[in-house]
Amino acid sequence: MSALSGSLSYSRFFVTLQGRDGTIRSAGSAADGSLPRGFLDRSYEKLLHHAMRPLDADEPESERSGWCVLGDPLDVSLPKERVYLEGFVNLGFRTDKWVIPGAMLRTRLRQAELAYREQVGREKLSRRERAELKEVVTRELRKKLVPSTRAVDLTWSLDEGLVRFFSHTASAMLSMVDLFEKTFGAKLVAESPYTLASRLRGEDDPIALDDEALWEALTPTILVPEGDA
Repeated sequence: MSALSGSLSYSRFFVTLQGRDGTIRSAGSAADGSLPRGFLDRSYEKLLHHAMRPLDADEPESERSGWCVLGDPLDVSLPKERVYLEGFVNLGFRTDKWVIPGAMLRTRLRQAELAYREQVGREKLSRRERAELKEVVTRELRKKLVPSTRAVDLTWSLDEGLVRFFSHTASAMLSMVDLFEKTFGAKLVAESPYTLASRLRGEDDPIALDDEALWEALTPTILVPEGDA
């Protein structure tokens, strides 16, 4: 899903930071919402640490996510001039996954089990032996395949304190939020009617700061006059 392709379908997340006094504030939405001094330089080191590392057939992971250059999933070098541009942080969120066709795995596993039973001279295999054979066969098949790669574009407007993620897939959003928080040390709050209203009211509005006060301020609306129901 690419912003560069002209896609207008994206999910919005508000960026929040925790101050030294423990208070939570929106990044970029209030007068004091500017990022701490040196924030981007420090974050860049973590960004490189969380750059996408391609899957290896001999490793146990079947799926892995990491950052790449926006619009170029194969570029995981993340040069600064392509990440930070005119008040935006631009990234690709790449996920690689091993996808072995079920029929292929079952056939090769069956062949491996027959060969192993003949080798050890037994008709039945233990659960552990079956699990170990499956691991061996899986690694063998992975070396003959290429992982599937999916990349989703992400832009973070520093002035707005707003992240636009060009996907609505729940699993992708959850993984992206987790990686974003590990990388930048900032929390992402998905846009909803409540969070949007809170930002529009302003952070100094006591109702926006207090969930209970917001609910208590609600009044019922009668749509059908009493006695007409």
